[in-house]
Amino acid sequence: MSKNTKTEIATVNANLTAYAGDLSERQGAVGLGSENVSADDLAIPRLKLLQAISDEVQMGHPKQVEGATAGMIINNLTEELSNSIFVVNLHFTKKVVVWRKRKAGGGIYDTFDTEQEARVALQEAGEDEKNFDISENPTHLVLIIDPETGAPKGVALLDMPGTKIKVSKRWNSMIAEAEAKGHPRFGCVWQLGVKGESNTQGSYFNFDLLDITDGAKYIAAPQEIYDAATAAFESFFPSARVDEAA
Repeated sequence: MSKNTKTEIATVNANLTAYAGDLSERQGAVGLGSENVSADDLAIPRLKLLQAISDEVQMGHPKQVEGATAGMIINNLTEELSNSIFVVNLHFTKKVVVWRKRKAGGGIYDTFDTEQEARVALQEAGEDEKNFDISENPTHLVLIIDPETGAPKGVALLDMPGTKIKVSKRWNSMIAEAEAKGHPRFGCVWQLGVKGESNTQGSYFNFDLLDITDGAKYIAAPQEIYDAATAAFESFFPSARVDEAA
């Protein structure tokens, strides 16, 4: 690209002015061009429980997030930090996840249905298995609720591998109890907090299901939240529509 071209682009950008009119005039065009965009085409944020070794809390690390400390929950897309979150549990799945070890760069490599599939995939890709951890990964798809307004904010994935598996199992057991009382899985609001734990490897933070009211771990979702949860569920699983299951 020539220097003149760069200058021309910069001039055009500098002259752009945001539309200040009534957006309702454009309402009829909302959705056009996005007809083929489904939930599978969107980036879904992940909620991560920060530990003392997490990159986000390390001073001077490229991935450091301002204000982040161990024991906080972070949205990996928005980098929003919380000490606890209110959520609706939309769906549960369990996969085998291949994680790249920290010394090899860290992060998720890929997910598989079985451990055997994971090992074969690494071999076929010419990867050294020593650079990876293969583990069972329970994942909850949740709808996040704004604690200030009580309105739904959007969906996120919540991975619960390792020491978090026991929390995942406990949560699923509580959801089963709620379903036995007539509540759909995505018909309850939960508060997920954080607590400190320790084992032979040392101390760490884990998720904790808090009492959302006196003596109760969940409340029946208000209609607005239930409607949003239903819509979110159906967008991810269109073949399992709620009206057909009723």
